[in-house]
Amino acid sequence: MNNQAMIFSALPRQSSPLHRRQRGMTFWGLLYVLITLGVIGLVAAKSLPVYLGAYDVRETIDWAAAQPNLLKASAPEIQSAIQRRFDAGYVDNIHGRDVAVSKVDGGREISVAYEVRRPMLFNLSLVYSFEESARLTGSDEQ
Repeated sequence: MNNQAMIFSALPRQSSPLHRRQRGMTFWGLLYVLITLGVIGLVAAKSLPVYLGAYDVRETIDWAAAQPNLLKASAPEIQSAIQRRFDAGYVDNIHGRDVAVSKVDGGREISVAYEVRRPMLFNLSLVYSFEESARLTGSDEQ
């Protein structure tokens, strides 16, 4: 190696603006991350009450299926009992009359299928579909 090459290799490299290493996040990258987190947070905030309501509906259907006094009750009586439970649990997505009571394989089944729409922003909405059913047993066994 000649002397001139040794001198250049021993000197620290000076960075030019074109070869400078980037460190950290740019403003646009940060903005993208914040917007993405905001949208995820908005969807979560809109979805939580819907899923809590769906849980209450599921619990009410299971409760009604386990009631011995509803085993031989008429469909309107079952719907009325379910509506009272919905009212106590602040379920406002559906009503007791939306619950179907049908005969299946020597027994009866209660079921409900419903859809919940929640506006997100502008003309965008979130749509949730739920289907719940339980066989009337008159006991806690499902």
